[in-house]
Parts: sequence; C-alpha cells; structure tokens
Amino acid sequence: MKNRMQWKAAIGAALLGLCSLTAIAQSTQPAPADEPAGGPHNQWRRGQGMEDREFGMLIRRLSLTTDQQTGVKALLDQEVTQMKALRTAVPAESGAPAPGTPEARQARRTQMTQIHEETETKISALLDDNQKKTYAEIIAQRKEAMARRQGRFGNAPAPADSTSPQL
Repeated sequence: MKNRMQWKAAIGAALLGLCSLTAIAQSTQPAPADEPAGGPHNQWRRGQGMEDREFGMLIRRLSLTTDQQTGVKALLDQEVTQMKALRTAVPAESGAPAPGTPEARQARRTQMTQIHEETETKISALLDDNQKKTYAEIIAQRKEAMARRQGRFGNAPAPADSTSPQL
C-alpha cells in the first residue's frame, strides 16, 4: 500500500514538473518575425492592424466589388499614414499649444476627427445607394459605441462648439 502511494506521488510530481517545463518553454519562445512582441492580440490594443480589421468588416457588410475594395483599401491606408504622421509630428507653429497640454491633445483630436470624417466621406463616395445606407448605419453604431465607452470610463465627450467637431 505504501509503495503504491509513493509511486502515485512520484508520477504526480513528474507530471507537474513536465507541465511546468512546458509552460516555461512556451512563455520564453520569441515571437515570430512577422508578429510583434506580445502576440497578435497586443497589436490590436495599440491600433496596429486596425485598418485590416475594418477593411475586412467593410468587405463583408457592404459586399464590396473588387474595384471598391481597391479604393477603400487605399483610403484606409492613407488614413493610417496621416494618423501616424499626426501622432509623431512636432508642432512647428509658434502659436501652437505646447505638446502634452490639454489644448495640444484637443487640437490633435480635432485633426484626427477631421481626417477620419474625410475618409468616411471618400469611402461613401465609392458606394452605391444601398451600400451608403449600410455604411451610414455602421458609422452611427460606431459613434454610439464610442459614446457608451466614454460614459463607462467617465470620459465626458468634448464640448460641442463651432470650432471643433464633437467626437
């Protein structure tokens, strides 16, 4: 009886050790060259790949033709390029607010909103009437979801005035 218990304990310890080594080996493997550190899920949090996810969603929901897909992909890529440039730009104007201030963040947010709205307008121009209706619904759902997130996290939307669009 005692011998049987010792064998069970030994087998259990060996299995636990094996599982531990497997877990350690998996956690220390480097990320593949085409995947950023932290895995594919991490890139979503940082906004990378967003245009690909949005592009795929638009293809499915709007049933885009090949020509429309080409145009929409180009517009989304252009938007990403403009957003990246805006994020990394150093204010060159002498009257521009100092970086990191609430005024600078609001100015950048306003510019980003403008870029995004211009992209939405250009995409809409590529669509037929039925697709435009669906696209308008997608945009409305997105804005509603953003408003819910802002309310949930206690972020009040920017005040609406004549100089900056509401997010």
